[in-house]
Amino acid sequence: MPIYKDEKRKTYYFKVRYKDIYGRDKQALRRGFAKRREAVLAEADFMSNLKNVFSDEVTINEIFEHNIKHKNLKDKTIRRRTNEYNLHIKPRFGHIKIKDVTIQQAMDFKTDLENGFKSLNSARTVYSNFKILINHAVKFFGLRVDPTIAVGPIQRVKPKINFIKREDFESRVKGFCDHLYYRELTRLLFYTGLRIGEALALTWADIDLEKRQLYVDKTLDITLRIPTSPKTIGSEAFVPFPLFIADMLVTMKKESAENIYGFNEEMYVFGGPAPYHYSHYMKKFKKTFPELRIHDMRHSYASYLINKGVDIYLVKELMRHDDIKQTANTYGHLYMERKQEIMSVFD
Repeated sequence: MPIYKDEKRKTYYFKVRYKDIYGRDKQALRRGFAKRREAVLAEADFMSNLKNVFSDEVTINEIFEHNIKHKNLKDKTIRRRTNEYNLHIKPRFGHIKIKDVTIQQAMDFKTDLENGFKSLNSARTVYSNFKILINHAVKFFGLRVDPTIAVGPIQRVKPKINFIKREDFESRVKGFCDHLYYRELTRLLFYTGLRIGEALALTWADIDLEKRQLYVDKTLDITLRIPTSPKTIGSEAFVPFPLFIADMLVTMKKESAENIYGFNEEMYVFGGPAPYHYSHYMKKFKKTFPELRIHDMRHSYASYLINKGVDIYLVKELMRHDDIKQTANTYGHLYMERKQEIMSVFD
């Protein structure tokens, strides 16, 4: 690159064009060098640093740090990806330069994950995070060969959907721990399809008892116990609830107002000044429903709607899925089971 002389100031400067990490054209200008040689050396140093930062000579560790820093990720996602990286990827690849990762290494890593996890979907998640780093290196650090292309992905396994029928749920939830409003929380999950984080993040300001609906615009970070943005864009919506749930909430609100000093609309529905602890609730939940996950309350809600003949597009809206494909892929088999029942219309 040429060096320029500033005739007015009697100094030298250099001007270079380059691409930043996002592929955008940039220009760097540095002035004030007393001698031409100083400008030449400064320009060479600038280009050298630029090459070192955005070249395939960097290690997987450096790629990971750069990826985490420049992606707009939730704190929860950062913690999960960091834990997965430190546990599974870093010990194997962290010290290796990105350009030195081979197809055989990627293949061995994929095989070990498939054999080492009970769940192929968990193995797929870790391997996908590894592929994210490779793709990041291709996009921003000039990596020419993606070693994972020849290896292929870990196949997704359709998870088994567990649910409980309404009659069984009502029979068992009556014996739920009387401590706090755990029984009421569990019933709200079953009859609204809320995710547990969304339910724990609810405040009384989110509840419209007259219209019998609540508004979801946040979820609780289980670890930090603070509200964060909802899981997806589609998750933010009004959610209706039946009359008997409205009656339950009316009773809860009245009791909370009587028992909590300084009660106001900004307090949590389940917890008051601070939300309930997820871990404590989960222990009580497992005692009553040992074969289920808390998230299975959401599956039970969808299954009940489908069993009652609710159209899949309406189920999609009530579940607050971003795409009808998500609803069909998760619950489509339940509609298939009703085919023979539908045939009765001809009889």
